[in-house]
Amino acid sequence: MFYNNILFEVEEGILTITINRPETYNALSTETKAELTDAFEAANRDSEVKAIIITGAGSKAFSSGQDLNESKTVNQETADAWVDEFDKLYRVIRSIEKPIIASINGFATGSGLQLALLADIRIAAKSAKFGMTEINVGLPCIIGSTMFWETMGRTKTIDLILTGQLLKAEEAKDYDLITRVVDDNELKEKSRDLAKELAAKPPIGIAVNKRWFKQLGDENFDNCMDYAIKAHTIAYESGEPQQAMTEFFEKRAAKKG
Repeated sequence: MFYNNILFEVEEGILTITINRPETYNALSTETKAELTDAFEAANRDSEVKAIIITGAGSKAFSSGQDLNESKTVNQETADAWVDEFDKLYRVIRSIEKPIIASINGFATGSGLQLALLADIRIAAKSAKFGMTEINVGLPCIIGSTMFWETMGRTKTIDLILTGQLLKAEEAKDYDLITRVVDDNELKEKSRDLAKELAAKPPIGIAVNKRWFKQLGDENFDNCMDYAIKAHTIAYESGEPQQAMTEFFEKRAAKKG
């Protein structure tokens, strides 16, 4: 299958989906989210696919999250449509009844980290870094907070969400954000070995377990998506995200100059 922003490769029953926008640190544009949604739906329909690996192109980033070039054009009137893009993608991934591995090869931040947290198992290179950095550009982090809360509990969630702190891979493992850390040069091989192991498991057993995992989190997921629309509308009405992102791009331009 051909996409503009992702690679879709099936080999020996293992599908590798690669976010292929390395020049943007594999940021999630509207088109990228739509393509990921389509790719995961196709994977779920394809009986030949037994396991899925999601990763990022290059060595710098798994995904840096929402494409800020698009975020700066969002306003209080369009915030609900913007959240809906994530809602559609995340619901599709949560409904997949095949094992999903996030192979994290660099920065996983914001909605990029959320994407990794939707995987069943997260394996990271030692050089990878993790964080919900939305606070730094004035954006609420409702979906990310919910995922953190389920993974780490109240205290660590509040700390990381309000500070926007980045964690190294070993720290992220201690926080239960990821399950395995490997040397950078072993990431691809170890991810594929794990995918082969999972692909060999009884598929009905995998599917039934995953169906139950989804049900356990359905209420929290629905609530957070509903509140995310309200939260982003309030934020954009205040003008904070627009101002913070303008300052971000000005600083980045100054560094390049």
